[in-house]
Amino acid sequence: MIAIRQKWDSMPPVVKKAIICLLAGWVAHYIFYFGFIAEDQPERVTYLNLGVGIAICYCVATIRKWARRLCIYFNIIMVVMYTLFAIAFAQGGKDNLLILTAVTAALFGFSLYCLLKKEASLFFSPPEKETDDSIRDS
Repeated sequence: MIAIRQKWDSMPPVVKKAIICLLAGWVAHYIFYFGFIAEDQPERVTYLNLGVGIAICYCVATIRKWARRLCIYFNIIMVVMYTLFAIAFAQGGKDNLLILTAVTAALFGFSLYCLLKKEASLFFSPPEKETDDSIRDS
């Protein structure tokens, strides 16, 4: 628990915002999924959906270098998907679903924006260690 707190304290504000919006986006996604879609889906799809969301959040929160890229790709997909849902619900006059899907798209979009910022990129890709070439030259 102390190590997690130390990692959190060492993160730049933009990375903290990205992680918080990512978690909130997945929570909103699950509210939509389990509230309106899951009853028509096989259990396997539901478990796969849960596994993907939890794994992405965990890997980004533990600062895995490759997790930022993976999260960016998934966020793009989620923003597009939930924007299309929001458009469909706006045309159908379903205001509650419109609000939920628009908020979900916005959360994933803001997380995507934060992860694309230079500070986040530098934080997830620390400078490489010096090679042995400098030792050999001396």
